[in-house]
Amino acid sequence: MEGEIFLLGIWKNFEELEDSLSLAELYQLQSSSRDKDHEHRKFAAALKGIDIDEREEAEDAFKQVERRAQAKLSGMTEEQIELADIGVEIIIEE
Repeated sequence: MEGEIFLLGIWKNFEELEDSLSLAELYQLQSSSRDKDHEHRKFAAALKGIDIDEREEAEDAFKQVERRAQAKLSGMTEEQIELADIGVEIIIEE
């Protein structure tokens, strides 16, 4: 993460970067930097007539269908599948 932030060219070295930013600030800078890059790519794609957001929406819809199918096959709810993906297991006792 520090390497990605360092490439912004604001700091002379990693020590200066570490001394001047907290971890929360590093995360915020990384997020902002990625958002800016995404907007730049989105604009460049739009100049070529490509809608990047449309592709992302299609990918999200596919993931949703995939999650529903996985839930049906495993006998779990979609929420349980989602939570299992991040490592949270819900045990329902009857």
